[in-house]
Amino acid sequence: MKRNHWLTWLLAVPLLVGFATAIRPQAASASQTKKRVNITLWHAMTGPSEKALADMVTDYNHAQSKVHVTALYQGNYGDLQKKIMAAGKSNTLPALGQLGYSAVPDLQSHQLIQPITKLVNGKQGLTKKDFADLYPTFTKNMTYKKNYYTTPLNKSPRLLFYNKTLLKKYHLAVPKTWQDIANDGAKVKQDNIAALGIDAGFDIEFAGIAQEFGSPIINNRLKPQMNSKGPKAASAYFVDNIKKGYIKPAGSDKYYSGAFTQGKSLFYISSSSAIQAIQTHAPKDFSWGTAEMPAYKSTRLSAVGGADLMMFKGLSTAKQKAAWDFMKYSMSTKASAKWSQASGYVPVRKSSVKLASYKQYLKQNPNQQTAVDSLNIGVQQPTFKGYSAFRQDYITAIDDMFSLRKTPKQVLPDLQNKALAAQKNGD
Repeated sequence: MKRNHWLTWLLAVPLLVGFATAIRPQAASASQTKKRVNITLWHAMTGPSEKALADMVTDYNHAQSKVHVTALYQGNYGDLQKKIMAAGKSNTLPALGQLGYSAVPDLQSHQLIQPITKLVNGKQGLTKKDFADLYPTFTKNMTYKKNYYTTPLNKSPRLLFYNKTLLKKYHLAVPKTWQDIANDGAKVKQDNIAALGIDAGFDIEFAGIAQEFGSPIINNRLKPQMNSKGPKAASAYFVDNIKKGYIKPAGSDKYYSGAFTQGKSLFYISSSSAIQAIQTHAPKDFSWGTAEMPAYKSTRLSAVGGADLMMFKGLSTAKQKAAWDFMKYSMSTKASAKWSQASGYVPVRKSSVKLASYKQYLKQNPNQQTAVDSLNIGVQQPTFKGYSAFRQDYITAIDDMFSLRKTPKQVLPDLQNKALAAQKNGD
């Protein structure tokens, strides 16, 4: 089946080479950079996000005269991680890379990633005021085994998108709980409308929902618990409502976004980075809004996805300081605000939201306010060594359950065994 949803373009498909080359930062001349410390950043951004990153790099290079950063696109995250592993073997690692936090344990075990604890705590590091200003959901995942390794960059919480026209037609309200969604499903099923549409590759979302339902898939001691209370309850809820027709997975279409904007569901769960895509590509008469994720009983959480900046091994002291200077700059109040407005990702600092320019941006883009508000309930799962190899098993397991090929009782114990095996092999 063809996958031609517009959301695929924003989240997954690289742009044409000619256009991508045009927006990627060009190398500075020798006269411009000979007195600077030159460092390279490998990234996986495409489309508007790549343009936003290029602008951030250009702004940084113009703001000071000691460091010059060159950002180079390396393909998607999977391609990028493979290239980093290969570069580690050939001693050709860049200074910085943009990868998800889940890659940290494997990179650390291969001695490819540089701890930045001394830089974070040093004279040019982060102050107590800085840490108080950064959203807690980001600072918690800056560390692994008591060392700092990453700083947050492109981050996006999960939101509930809703169809205003359908809610008005059926006299329904924006749901507060998961039970509300199930109740609404019963009211619209007769018209062949689902209550909720979900994407394939639901791993990040499921992790947050499982934690909301009682326990995370990985605990704070970095131990997998795929067959614990939370995953069991979350799986039961989704499978039961999929069987009833109240929840519709995207299946082979991968993204449910197109079906949602065609009025086939009341609600849709996706990353906040999808807001720009819906604004750009949905029918002009499509009336929609965003809300925080539904609550389970008294617990409401939003799984946060995205990637971080990390520094690699083999750098001179001067290049480590230069790389840290850019990492710190990317988290600064104004840079983070500008990045958020251009890319659609959320700012990483509370002070960015308080800027007059950002307040005006939220006024003009009210759906983004929900994304900012969701950072107060944001969670990012811990990770373990071997997780990169395990992740595809995890995604497949969710797909098996939600396509009704297998039951949760068949899937979850097996998934737990695979997680433990991956962790053991990783160690």
